[in-house]
Amino acid sequence: MSLPRTSEEQWNAGRHVAKADLQPGDLVFYFNDLHHVGIHVGDGKLLHAPRTGKNVMIVPIDVMPYMGAVRP
Repeated sequence: MSLPRTSEEQWNAGRHVAKADLQPGDLVFYFNDLHHVGIHVGDGKLLHAPRTGKNVMIVPIDVMPYMGAVRP
């Protein structure tokens, strides 16, 4: 499956999953406008790129306002 480019389109591209049911590879969305997305890597951790000029990081899943998740 190929994913759309924007986070809003990605939000609508897969099956929504509950936070308790997250699996590695699920897309995790943040903020009310869904403007940030990361990849769940397991053990309550998220892989994400914080912003331009910053390194990609693995952080706790609750580091930002969680909105939901999609399994592509």
